[in-house]
Amino acid sequence: MVYNFMLKNVNYFLFIVSQKNWEIIKSDKIIGTDNQKTFKKIMSNDKILVYINGISEIKALYNVIEKYEDHDQLFIDRNYPYRFKINEIEFFDEKIDFKELVHKLKFIKNKDKWYTHIGGLKGATQISLRDYTALIKALV
Repeated sequence: MVYNFMLKNVNYFLFIVSQKNWEIIKSDKIIGTDNQKTFKKIMSNDKILVYINGISEIKALYNVIEKYEDHDQLFIDRNYPYRFKINEIEFFDEKIDFKELVHKLKFIKNKDKWYTHIGGLKGATQISLRDYTALIKALV
């Protein structure tokens, strides 16, 4: 698998989702946010890593195909009307200890209480190419 996504105008995001929503994302190939500011930032061809809250694992890498707004309830915990059609690049079956990666990630400011940072995110956060690369290297 080729992971050289260092293209101009490509952004990288980490979506934090529940295990129940993960099943919907995986089957429907749709991911969403309730944050309009995040929605505006994400464009076609951007890369999304999906982190499952509760088990602390990154389970997949997706490419954004298109974005749209839909207020019909799709997800379990709340409505995420700002949605993205996504295409699977790869699923990660191997479990990695996310805690071991924290010291390499710049977007996590409080390394001792990294779990509160991840849990406190509003569904998605933009990450740097450097952080994206560190995560991909650990996953493959």
